[in-house]
Amino acid sequence: MRKRNRTITIRCTDDEYERIHNKAQRNKLSLSDFVLRSALDKKIVVADGLDEVAKQQKAIGRNLNQIAMLAHEGRLHSVRLDELVEQHRAVTAAVCEIAKVVK
Repeated sequence: MRKRNRTITIRCTDDEYERIHNKAQRNKLSLSDFVLRSALDKKIVVADGLDEVAKQQKAIGRNLNQIAMLAHEGRLHSVRLDELVEQHRAVTAAVCEIAKVVK
């Protein structure tokens, strides 16, 4: 990665600063990265709710692990457990790919 060794100072009103700062936060970018991307016409991708999707995927994964433990103990018989685990892996991989593109 290139080292950024130049500083640019800009002046803005309190309102403009708040708007820029809020947009940077919504995009999960530092103020510097947001302004650079905006100024250099780089794509800024907003993925609202991605954190919540990742959180839900983790919860589903924990539930699947608990179901797998019960099945291995013989306390639960599930024919489609492998299929569910594979679908969960596919969705998790897709969420990870989206996260890479966004960041």
